[in-house]
Amino acid sequence: MENMKKVEIIIESVYINRLLDLFKNYEINGYTIIRDIEGCGGHGLRTADEVTDVFSNNYIFTVCTDSKFEEIKEEIRAFTKKYGGKCIVSDSMMLL
Repeated sequence: MENMKKVEIIIESVYINRLLDLFKNYEINGYTIIRDIEGCGGHGLRTADEVTDVFSNNYIFTVCTDSKFEEIKEEIRAFTKKYGGKCIVSDSMMLL
């Protein structure tokens, strides 16, 4: 098993492609996106029944090595500061 970081990000759907570009720049090519999630945060209540996805939130998570996370963490911090959203990071292990 290898020590990893699980990176979970909740972000407005309109910014998802910018986040994916950031991942691509750091060669993070594996991730999962769950679209139209509901919840309440800094921008108020977000529901999954909007007519368009402009005001919906997406959840994306990835798992990367500790060293890869160290490379990208300040970029993610700047990203969420600029566009909003939440990033939760936890220690994880990958069963190989």
